[in-house]
Amino acid sequence: MFSTLDPQPPQLLHAVYARLSRRYGAPGVRLADFAGRWLVYRTVDLAAGLERAVIDVEPPRHDTVEGLAEIESRAEFAVGEDHDATLVLMELTSRPRTGHGPHAAPNPPVLTITVWSLAHSMAVTGDIELDVAGTPVRIGTAALLPRANARR
Repeated sequence: MFSTLDPQPPQLLHAVYARLSRRYGAPGVRLADFAGRWLVYRTVDLAAGLERAVIDVEPPRHDTVEGLAEIESRAEFAVGEDHDATLVLMELTSRPRTGHGPHAAPNPPVLTITVWSLAHSMAVTGDIELDVAGTPVRIGTAALLPRANARR
């Protein structure tokens, strides 16, 4: 189990982000119609090299704090009270437009990947830039994201 006092997320969260970003950012992948995923793993399984999700669902269309709290509650129940859960949210989003005026090109979507543990106060997040057809163009560097509702 991880300590919430440590400001750095466990290396396992970085490894999960790296693995997923390589998988979804690989040549030949097309994400134009990707519905997104909420994935929940037992942290001990991931640490042992087993990538077997205990929950794998599409995220709700209108993401809310209540939706996040519900999936975290479901995750905690699904992995069992004596286990930590590692959660992944993958969703297509758009970055704000950089150009102005009616002739500004629309910004292509990005696949955002966020990985966190219920037992840790920091998440790892990053994105994969896509072209207008949904093909990966560039895998972003992972960044840290503080979690206000870390449990334990």
